Amino acid sequence: MTTKRERARSAGPQLAELIGKAELQDVTFLELHAVREGIEETSQVEPAEGPNMKVWYRAEGGQIQVRCRLDLHTLEAHFVADAVADFSIAGDVPSEESTQAGFTQRIGVAVIYPYLRESVHGLAQKIGVEPPMLSLIAQALNKLQPMTSDS
Repeated sequence: MTTKRERARSAGPQLAELIGKAELQDVTFLELHAVREGIEETSQVEPAEGPNMKVWYRAEGGQIQVRCRLDLHTLEAHFVADAVADFSIAGDVPSEESTQAGFTQRIGVAVIYPYLRESVHGLAQKIGVEPPMLSLIAQALNKLQPMTSDS
């Protein structure tokens, strides 16, 4: 058994079952934004200690969406990268919060986070500032701010 499957099973049988029934359909960006320091709102904002990432989970009709919004202020710029991953689910979508949270953190964020990192890096290059180094996914998971599915 692979390590990924072993971890999913240890998180609970419903999460392991959900992971087995999920198939990634698409990753779509909702917003990509970068503003250099000294332009508009960035001149008024102090740089944060690190990136702020909010996460949403929504499920209906055999579909799960996980959305991540990364907001990062540096000394040189302000970045926003916001994306959603769409998964199709074969069968019923579990309604237990622990299963939803497990899927969001272990699968949804793991899928989206590399896209967000690459986007911020690309935006920094395009506006001519030093690309910020974003943490590994494991560190980002510890700082999640989960949001309700209504957002």
